[in-house]
Amino acid sequence: MELLDISEIITKRKKAEDELREYRDHLEKIVEERTADLQASQQELVSIVENLNNTSEELKKANIRLQELDRLKSMFIATTSHELRTPLNSIIGFSSVLLEGWSGELNPEQKEQLQIVFSSGKHLLSLINDVIDISKIEAGKLEVYNEEFNLGEVIDEAVSLIKADAEEKGLELNVDIPDITIYSDRRRLLQCIINLLSNSVKYSEKGSVALEVRLNDNYVDISIIDTGIGIKEDDLSKLFIPFIRLESHLTDSTSGTGLGLYLTEKLVREVLNGSIDVISKYGEGSTFTLHIPINEVELI
Repeated sequence: MELLDISEIITKRKKAEDELREYRDHLEKIVEERTADLQASQQELVSIVENLNNTSEELKKANIRLQELDRLKSMFIATTSHELRTPLNSIIGFSSVLLEGWSGELNPEQKEQLQIVFSSGKHLLSLINDVIDISKIEAGKLEVYNEEFNLGEVIDEAVSLIKADAEEKGLELNVDIPDITIYSDRRRLLQCIINLLSNSVKYSEKGSVALEVRLNDNYVDISIIDTGIGIKEDDLSKLFIPFIRLESHLTDSTSGTGLGLYLTEKLVREVLNGSIDVISKYGEGSTFTLHIPINEVELI
């Protein structure tokens, strides 16, 4: 009986050793496979790093090339703008002289045709200035001239420039002109307000255009509110994209290139350090609001 037990123990022990040996061989095989996989992964990682280094070097070269192209573009625009502005200013200036009758009286047909030349020249000069401003902003070379000025005077100046167009269309102008002194870039703020007022008049067939100003902590909110054709909800996201004009029944009868709002948004955000938002209901009108930070606010 004891001999049987010992034999059985030996058999079980041998079986256990065989199983242990098989398990050890299996583990060694797994380790070899994992080691091979790890080596392959390491090789792939090395290859990826090498590719990244090569890509990084190519990107550096491409970036240098883009900077050179941007410099050449700025030089081209600066040169071209001078070459275009000079003859345009002559056209506008001499057209104005002729319209005022300094060189003799003009008949109605001559005045009408000369007025077209004068208006077209001013429109073309405005487009050239917009393109130049956008180029300078994108290149980070637009000059900023901050100064202290009366906001009401700026608004009054902007309104005076679009007043005739509003009256011609029978639009009522409601303007809240505040006595507030602020510190910002006067010329660029005036440019933004004119752009928004002009758009409101352009796309309003009846009703009114209003301008309201409100103080909000260290910001001044300038809202231009119109009763124009409004903007479809799906089109709101396209407003500040360059060279895009929203389709409407007024598109063909109104001039524009789709740069005005794009330039206005860039000036507000990158020069005036503010923001612009719009609320609109199609067929009822729109409200554009400039949120402009001010260093100092003084109620006069």
